[in-house]
Amino acid sequence: MPETEPRFSEDLDLLREVAVEAGSLALAYFEQGSTPSWEKYPGHPVTEADLAVNRLVRDRLMTAQPSYGWLSEETALSRQTQFHDTVWCVDPIDGTRAFMGNQPYWCVGLALIQYGQPVAGVVHAPALGETYVAERGKGAWLNGERIHASACDKEEGCRMIASESMLSHPAWKVPWPDMELARPKPNATLLRMCWVASGAWDATLALWRKSDWDLAAGTIIVNEAGGAASTHLGEPFIFNRSEPAQRSLIAAGKALQPLLVERVNGVRLPDPNWTVRPYDKTETTEQKPMADMPEAKQLLHLVIGGELKDVRGVEFEDLSKIDFVGAFPNYKAAYDAWKSAAQQTVDNAEMRYFILHAHRLLDPETGSHHHV
Repeated sequence: MPETEPRFSEDLDLLREVAVEAGSLALAYFEQGSTPSWEKYPGHPVTEADLAVNRLVRDRLMTAQPSYGWLSEETALSRQTQFHDTVWCVDPIDGTRAFMGNQPYWCVGLALIQYGQPVAGVVHAPALGETYVAERGKGAWLNGERIHASACDKEEGCRMIASESMLSHPAWKVPWPDMELARPKPNATLLRMCWVASGAWDATLALWRKSDWDLAAGTIIVNEAGGAASTHLGEPFIFNRSEPAQRSLIAAGKALQPLLVERVNGVRLPDPNWTVRPYDKTETTEQKPMADMPEAKQLLHLVIGGELKDVRGVEFEDLSKIDFVGAFPNYKAAYDAWKSAAQQTVDNAEMRYFILHAHRLLDPETGSHHHV
């Protein structure tokens, strides 16, 4: 739609300006040392800086374009977002653990999505002095210089950002070749994607669910740098769906990306939109007391996990080592527990967690079946 392009340029200027402003705010927290933090839910930390940056970005972007939708890691999901064709997609601080550990590998990620695709994106890493910018059809840039993904066309010897334990797992039928691996591997997905876009690394791979805000800005930067970002099946990302998440990530130069897809596309990972999560009713992830839950019929859900015999299957390696997370009375409670446990296994495809819905109970003493 050519008539809309000038607006995207104006929006990109706004994104760049806000990203730098937000980065300065985050950097002030970072440089002062310890920042108050807590867990949004088990295993998922958030800091005072995340929320302060989120408030600043939301105020600036939504004031400028109040008709756009809003999708952010630090704001509870709203179904209203899906009713907007054009949506701000924000990760206030990608790499919160690095931020908390006084490591520089974190960034502010801002993107503009229209009809499910990113049309502008900025990733600003103030502690590294790196600002990546891209607009649809106009290329990608690092600190004002044009960037290009690498032309690497073979797996052997390529520079890869991925989990070593995943790549070395014996379940792979064809072992991975020798590669140069990032050590340590930064946990900020957007930074990994930007380093691929700049040609500093050839590829990044994550065989695990990623949220839209982890990917949107990085996707347009990789694509505009001449690379390709997709799921491990080679599927293009579609953002702002009912569940704002993707099943996995491969980002690489266009010659290498199909080789990686061919190697890993047998791994079974669900599309997060096969099941839709129950939406939180809170407006933000600020600390608040739990509200009273309405009365509801108890439906038993068990959350369990363990090491799989094969990353392509669902058979556990050792049943005696099953991790029983807990029993929960409803799907939302089980989902939250599952997500907390599952996120701790990021990039370790052999370790998987599941929700088991117990719809019928057997009383061995009487032989009675009780439907739940």
